[in-house]
Amino acid sequence: MNWESRLAAYCGKMMEVIIEDYAGSDPLAPTSSRQLHHVRLVDERTHLQFYFTEVQFLAIPVFEDDRTRLEESEAGAVFISNDDNAKLIYKMRFSSRE
Repeated sequence: MNWESRLAAYCGKMMEVIIEDYAGSDPLAPTSSRQLHHVRLVDERTHLQFYFTEVQFLAIPVFEDDRTRLEESEAGAVFISNDDNAKLIYKMRFSSRE
């Protein structure tokens, strides 16, 4: 999957950043709203960097199977990546109401 191209349409849009810990060992990270500046797949193709500014980003692991996916609906789109090793679920939610 070419995630950089697939997510390019969301650059400049607001998104909710949601990180869920399903191991239960850490407190739930608070949801934050950020504007997506751009997306970059690292050279090793293991992580997708969601940039909020030219330099500030959140790196999310990507997988070749359905653990990493983009769910699109009339309500908007959600990029989801389930990191089984870290027991984290990353969600980047884009609203269609912008």
